[in-house]
Amino acid sequence: MFFLKLIGYLPLFILYRIASLAKWLLYFVFSYRKKVIVNNIKNSFPDLSASQINSLTVKFYGYLTDQMVEFFKGSTISKEEMLERVNLVNEEIITNYLDKGIPVVLVAGHQGNWEWAVHRLALSDNLYDIVYQKLSSPLFNDFTFWVRSRFGSNVLMEKRESVVLARERKDIPRAICLAADQSPPKPESAYWTNFLNQPTGFFTGMERFAREYQYPVIFVELIREKRGYYTMSFEELIKPSYDNVDKGAIIELFARRLEKSVLKYPDQYLWSHKRWKHNKPSDTAMKW
Repeated sequence: MFFLKLIGYLPLFILYRIASLAKWLLYFVFSYRKKVIVNNIKNSFPDLSASQINSLTVKFYGYLTDQMVEFFKGSTISKEEMLERVNLVNEEIITNYLDKGIPVVLVAGHQGNWEWAVHRLALSDNLYDIVYQKLSSPLFNDFTFWVRSRFGSNVLMEKRESVVLARERKDIPRAICLAADQSPPKPESAYWTNFLNQPTGFFTGMERFAREYQYPVIFVELIREKRGYYTMSFEELIKPSYDNVDKGAIIELFARRLEKSVLKYPDQYLWSHKRWKHNKPSDTAMKW
């Protein structure tokens, strides 16, 4: 872990040079998940030509390698620099609810730099609970947890324990942050809809959670404005009561809003993720 920490002490301009080199190494030499990336882009944008797909693929590798070095920089970056590099827009939507004692659910896709988003939220006056997926490598999981905890005010909860902790903390005014666009391991219990021109399964947990506790749902868009600088915007998707709202409607709102953002900023989505590894089952009913 000591070596991993040392990387963060390198200046960003050096780290970005490393990222620029890594971009071409991943693309030409190692072909890191190239088949997955190209297929995801091709299926999501069927009207793109081969040259346009290749151009978007190269841009994505540049985005991906920048995220890698920025993650390590997160281990040493100062509060002042983080405040300068990640700008929050419309956070008052959350503040207004929390000031009234009403918790909210924040839902986001894998866009921009979600690691820096964790740091920036920790520097807010609001309280944020961050739900995360435990990594398979114990060493890297411990390092990642340490980096994400640097500024201290966020509550980090591993996904498997989040249901219990959420119940224990249900009366605390805070925002619960969920990355809600991952591929569900059990396609038969997912919510299926058309997303980026292909049948796509979504976790139902986000909607279940909002309905059980009657929390408003806020969409988070994190976009890179230029290298090393981001805008994190908040937008209300829906608020309770959900008694007369069709099941699946909250997930559908999230899918449509995220799709709109991906179409606008296609190089900033995590195309290397095996998002569409499962086929839609013949029985697509949601399990509640």
